[in-house]
Amino acid sequence: MQTTFSLFPRQVECCDWLSSTRMIVLINAISIKEGGSLVVLQNLLLHMIKLDDSIRWHVAAHGSIADLEVFSHPRVTGHFFSNIGHSPLHVQWWYNVTLPGLVRHIGADLLFSQTNYLPLRKLACPTLLLEQHAGHFSDIFDQRMQASLSTISRWIWRAKRRWIIRSLQQASAVTVQTAALADAIAGAAGIERRGIHVIPHGCGLARTISPLRSCQENRPWHIGYITKFGVQKNFEVLIEAARILKQRGDIDFRLHLTLNPGLPECQSILAKVEAVGIGDVVINHGELSQDQVPGLYDQLDLFVFPSLCESFGFPLLEAMAHSLPLLIADVPGNREVAGSDAPRFSPYNAAELADKLVGLTDSERYVALSQAMRQRSERYNWFEAAQKTLRLVRGMVAEVSKES
Repeated sequence: MQTTFSLFPRQVECCDWLSSTRMIVLINAISIKEGGSLVVLQNLLLHMIKLDDSIRWHVAAHGSIADLEVFSHPRVTGHFFSNIGHSPLHVQWWYNVTLPGLVRHIGADLLFSQTNYLPLRKLACPTLLLEQHAGHFSDIFDQRMQASLSTISRWIWRAKRRWIIRSLQQASAVTVQTAALADAIAGAAGIERRGIHVIPHGCGLARTISPLRSCQENRPWHIGYITKFGVQKNFEVLIEAARILKQRGDIDFRLHLTLNPGLPECQSILAKVEAVGIGDVVINHGELSQDQVPGLYDQLDLFVFPSLCESFGFPLLEAMAHSLPLLIADVPGNREVAGSDAPRFSPYNAAELADKLVGLTDSERYVALSQAMRQRSERYNWFEAAQKTLRLVRGMVAEVSKES
């Protein structure tokens, strides 16, 4: 079921809310259009619906995602907005006028915000905040982001961080996907660590666990880094490692990227690829659709993840689910997700990255690591994430009822 709302509440189009169910939860997904956050919205909600048929779900979302499968479910009502991003004033009006009005209009028992933000004023119902932007709690991300922005954009970035901190402090409960992010948030926001619930999610776009890999022979090694651009993605170290590998001739390889050639930031990376003389071994597939991504994993032999900061790192999990041996930058979030069996490299040491990639081509080690990553991926599934999230939601609503 779908309804369309304007930015301004007086122009609401009403419908029957089928209020016979015992609980109404409103999910705030207003700024989610792509990437890992969209994967979370779709998969987590679909699995919560399957596990609990007593909750009526409402989702405030951008009109560009109105065709998501989940909105066709009879117990999900989508409220779609298209003009929220026109200016910071529009954003503030939506969060502090329209969203509270929608909460009241549908009689929500709980607001579950998946956008990192809450209204500035506390709502009458409990609020659950899913924090999915680790960059606001990482010094290196913050430094790189601010260095890339104009003066006005830096001011907006800092204002967003202050709003996120306030939202975290105001939320009835906070949930994140890793303990590493929970620790960082507790320190930055000054909230109790025990009030932050760590709920790992499923393996991104991976639908099944792939068979074990065998060591390839007599062809190039296909190494992948499937991700969109971000200041934290550490492409510069990966490019330098590829240059070293090519120069030394240790292995015949191809490096697969998924960068959007239309973006200036990606153009700069691809220009660097050509400048250091590795254009002939780098294959850029461009930005892929969700349906295309699994096929690229199937073409790979190895996966490298040099990212310096991630909330969860779905590409890492997807690679593990495809039984790919992988090599990760040695930072807390990557270590937590990939586990102790995953080989690591110092995140700024391109020579070490190159050496360890060569080490992964040893036949016996390759097969053992494929098995270890496959087993590790089995720890992450959407049903368990949905169960834990539902338990948290029901507990929060029950606590309010008890106090009332």
